[in-house]
Amino acid sequence: MKPTRIVSLVALFVAVAAVVWGALTLVDDRGGVLPRLSWSAPAGLFALGVVVLATALGLRSRLLRDEKRPHPLSMARMAVLGKASAHVGPIVGGLYGGYALVLLPTLDIGDRRDRALLAGAAVLAALLLTAAGLFLERICRVRGTLDDDEPTATA
Repeated sequence: MKPTRIVSLVALFVAVAAVVWGALTLVDDRGGVLPRLSWSAPAGLFALGVVVLATALGLRSRLLRDEKRPHPLSMARMAVLGKASAHVGPIVGGLYGGYALVLLPTLDIGDRRDRALLAGAAVLAALLLTAAGLFLERICRVRGTLDDDEPTATA
């Protein structure tokens, strides 16, 4: 498994945000009603980000204390959790980012301003989830191996 690249996560965020922005702009321009937002999305993303971060910090603490090392299969599962979290963050953040972009020109309307604040909070929570996922993935790296991106030394 290769480490997640930040460039690919940014590209994922931008692509999803662009698609959502285009779709919701069409809906809004044709007189349709934009979907309602609730606080459950940013709160859920934030809670998930905190859980992944707590998992990463706990695992890091255990590895630094040289206690009994976790089972390799458990470490692999944690690495997959980190990688999945790092990818879910930009996807969900892009959804809410595109929604917020649609609302930016009309922030003077109270209801749309409230929706934009919710979408912004969801983007920040998605950023936390992504950062926590990248941190967990980094902690689960096997030490002493060469990454595929690094040149190998020849003797």
